[in-house]
Amino acid sequence: MTRTSAILRAIFSVHRARADVARRHAAGRSVMMRVTLDAQHVTPLRRALTRDCAGQPWTIRIATLPHTDRVQLSLYLPKDAVNGAIAQVTRIAPAAQFGHLFEIPETPTDGWRDLLRATSWTHAANALRAARQPPVSDEVESLDRLLNPGNVLLDASIADGAALFSRLGELCEARYGVRADEVVAGLSAREALGSTGLGQGVAVPHSQIAGLRNAIVVYVRPAVPFDFDAPDSKPVSDVIALLVPEGANTTHLNLLADVAQRFCDQHFRERLRGCGSASEVCRLFGSDAEVDGTLTPSLTPMPRPLAATAHQGRV
Repeated sequence: MTRTSAILRAIFSVHRARADVARRHAAGRSVMMRVTLDAQHVTPLRRALTRDCAGQPWTIRIATLPHTDRVQLSLYLPKDAVNGAIAQVTRIAPAAQFGHLFEIPETPTDGWRDLLRATSWTHAANALRAARQPPVSDEVESLDRLLNPGNVLLDASIADGAALFSRLGELCEARYGVRADEVVAGLSAREALGSTGLGQGVAVPHSQIAGLRNAIVVYVRPAVPFDFDAPDSKPVSDVIALLVPEGANTTHLNLLADVAQRFCDQHFRERLRGCGSASEVCRLFGSDAEVDGTLTPSLTPMPRPLAATAHQGRV
């Protein structure tokens, strides 16, 4: 934990040499940080954050882990308060475990909300599983196990979302025998609920498909980025499509959480865009998410915190 907290401090102290300018820009950005710790530490941590974040919007949300005395916290903080929050967690709860870090867009799409829900569920489930019994197997469906060169489309001629869904339908029908129109209908129905564009050029269209026997993962890099109603208005240049059998909620959430872990890593996105072949893409997904042992969340500016988090110390 000491090493992890030191890494996080280093990441969020990158701009300290330009403190005044950085604070002005960072004040408008919101970061979500997940922490798992003993329940007894919640009250002193909340008091410390209330004091340290006085005058700034922040939120703490608590999820209990059944059959344990630990809880999972989701902290929504201004970016310039993250360094202090890490220091407080380290001081108050030395055995705390840090989870994912995300910068949150001003107006997150439903795709963003899907990822936040998925990572929350997966983190809590993993913590509970570890507390109750030793892991017996890690053979769960994940992006690296499901993605193969035949499901990687590079420099694809795709002009918009409709063309993307049509291409995905054709691929799934040809390779897996699932009807193309069912794939298109499923993806379109999910998209009608809200954009699955995440920002930073990434989209994660996904759906549960009746009759599908196994989960399917497809990576698409269009020849020309196209609009996908992303929260930052940037065109989409990386698409990771997820199709799972109807009712396979656990698989669905695990895959969304895997997307969040990888694509919220700026270094991963840069390496992915440097891959020149389908086999290179698959090798990258097959490598560890933290190859060099460091955590690299995106440092790209996100304008303002979520309106829902603008309450002092709200649970």
